[in-house]
Amino acid sequence: MKSRKKKRRSNKKARVNLAPMVDITLSLLVMFVLSIPFIIESGIFVQRAAAGKAKRTVKVKQEQTKVIIYIDANDNLYLNEEKVTVDSLKKLLPELLKRSTTGRVVVSADSVVQYSKVIHLIDLSKQLGAKSVLILKRRSKKKA
Repeated sequence: MKSRKKKRRSNKKARVNLAPMVDITLSLLVMFVLSIPFIIESGIFVQRAAAGKAKRTVKVKQEQTKVIIYIDANDNLYLNEEKVTVDSLKKLLPELLKRSTTGRVVVSADSVVQYSKVIHLIDLSKQLGAKSVLILKRRSKKKA
C-alpha cells in the first residue's frame, strides 16, 4: 500500500520584515535633516530689481543719503565718488548709514575686479549696519 503523506498546515501566516526598510528610511531622513542648514545658509540670496516692472506714474522716494561703494579695475575703492581706503570706509560707512532712511548700500565694480573683493565689500557693509545691499552691474564703456 501506498503511504499517505499528510500535509502539515501551520497556523502561522507569512510576514514581511519591515525593519530593514524602516532603518534605511530613518537614516535617509536623518541625513536630509542634517544637510538642510548647509544648503540654506551657504549662499547669498539675490533678488532681481523690480525697476522694469514699476509704473511710470509712481514717484520714487529719494533717500536722504545715498551710500554707493565702487571698485575700479585698479582696485581703488570709492565711497560716493570719493576715493577712500578700507580703514576709512569702516569709519565712514556707519555714519552714512545712520543718516540714510533705508539703510541701503549699493556695491558696484568693474568687470575685471575679482569676485572675492566684491563679496568682501558686501560682507563688510552688512557687518557695519547695512540693512540691504544692492549689487549694481557696471556697463562697459563703448569705444567711439
